[in-house]
Amino acid sequence: MQRSRRAFLAATGVVVATAAFERKARASLSRGLTLAELVAQSAHTVVATALDARSDWALIGGKRRIVTDTRIRIEETLAGKPPAPSEMEVRVLGGIVGALGERVDGQAELVLGEPAVAFLMPISPVLAYVTGAAQGHYRLLADAQKLLRLRPSPHLPLLLRPEESAAAALTGTTLDQARVLVRGAVK
Repeated sequence: MQRSRRAFLAATGVVVATAAFERKARASLSRGLTLAELVAQSAHTVVATALDARSDWALIGGKRRIVTDTRIRIEETLAGKPPAPSEMEVRVLGGIVGALGERVDGQAELVLGEPAVAFLMPISPVLAYVTGAAQGHYRLLADAQKLLRLRPSPHLPLLLRPEESAAAALTGTTLDQARVLVRGAVK
């Protein structure tokens, strides 16, 4: 009797400990956009540098949401028409307003002062969204040889058929290689 009681208590302890340390798994899964789809859905594909950002409330789909508008300077147009102004605002969902923050999985993260390749869909002459959210944003980071290479946006979700995606085609390429790939995807 004593042995079964100890076994019961030990098993109960394991169950309680497991429940106490249980973590919920979260992941976003998106259909990967091909490079041709990304280019076709974008009015502008640009190399741009984020200059400053501000978060505020916006009404989206009838609900108040926090958005972050980042002012970017257009350095070069890779595909599509060059945007009329040399600077424009890019809106992503999420941000911090006062003591309240909202994170939206899969959104692009534009880093101030950092150049990036961005696929943009304008919603006004001076405001655009990143096409495909994080799928349409690639950081330009120098490698050991000081070559700028495309790196995916930090919040790129898991992709269905990632091998066919723009992310697979562009990640790790130099800016010169990316120019050729993007211009080759223009129909």
